[in-house]
Amino acid sequence: MAVPPARDELGKACRTAQVIGGAMIVSLGLYAVVVSQIQRANAPFAGFAPGVPHDLVRWILAAVALATLGLVRFLQRTILANAALPPVRRLHTAAVVSLALCESVVIYGFVLFMVAGRASDFYVFTALALIGFVLYFPRLQTWEERARAMARDAAGRGITPPGT
Repeated sequence: MAVPPARDELGKACRTAQVIGGAMIVSLGLYAVVVSQIQRANAPFAGFAPGVPHDLVRWILAAVALATLGLVRFLQRTILANAALPPVRRLHTAAVVSLALCESVVIYGFVLFMVAGRASDFYVFTALALIGFVLYFPRLQTWEERARAMARDAAGRGITPPGT
């Protein structure tokens, strides 16, 4: 029978993922500082690509951002279902991939700001990313529940993950 990973092992991996997530959230603030500095240094800032159809780019990046946030859940499930990896690695990998995808939404907003020059675009994308961070930030209780479910599933199928 598959046994869930030890709580301390799970806790350590979760804390590591939380530190990574915290660093990514701090980077959102750094992006905001860069946006502010660019606006000040280039006042009035109208973007670095004045001839580009900004509305079209804005809609495309908004669609990509929403699709990215929707993709997070699918990728989490796919990674967590990979029985070839030990449960702790699956949980850690799924968390870091989820956080990185949330961070990518901010980068879309930053690119849009650089192209079109509207700080409000950046802040809307940042707000979307923050929603993603809130939804997908690693929580130990959730990890424990998922680890138990993975152990039950592995036991039901007679699978023994590597390293156990």
